[in-house]
Amino acid sequence: MKHSFEFENAIVVGRDMRGESSVYISVLSREHGLMQMMKKVSVKTTSLLPDLFDDISGSADAQTPQGLKFLRDFEISKRRTEIGKSYEAFNHAALIAAVVAVNGRNIEDCARLEFNLRHALDAIAKDAPPEIVRFKFMYLLARGEGYPVKEDFFESLPEGKREMFSLFVKTPSSELREFRSRAADMLDALCRWIYANTDISESH
Repeated sequence: MKHSFEFENAIVVGRDMRGESSVYISVLSREHGLMQMMKKVSVKTTSLLPDLFDDISGSADAQTPQGLKFLRDFEISKRRTEIGKSYEAFNHAALIAAVVAVNGRNIEDCARLEFNLRHALDAIAKDAPPEIVRFKFMYLLARGEGYPVKEDFFESLPEGKREMFSLFVKTPSSELREFRSRAADMLDALCRWIYANTDISESH
């Protein structure tokens, strides 16, 4: 029995060209969660394919509800090409997308995950400091899954770092550009804590 899916504004979190005739993409949909899709293409149309960080809408078929979906039709409803203009921005955005691609199937609240992912990618596209955006995303991901980020990680920080943590969490990323150089250590410490103390897996 064939299952059909309609989806709107799903975010591309992974893309892999295989040979010259197939593209495999991973997308996060608010309604359907993380989906793996395949599209047969011709060499002439590769430039029109969905790219990493794009929003796409369309329809797909699958043999089973959780199986690989064959993308029939799609349109790209939003591109975030600004992310690719900076190596640091692209790198942090790609790491955020990869964490979603690796862990998305295990996260029940797809709407919350999709909201946080969309907010993070839009912020990076608008030139917010990507290290702080990623810090916020990872914090919200761990907190949303019920892990004791404040009770354990936050409490383990020295006083100065606690103030920085609170500032990063409570202040919009776009207002924290002057703190960008101080974010790397905090981000690294948070990621190490998450990967050591939760079921959230690294992006590689």
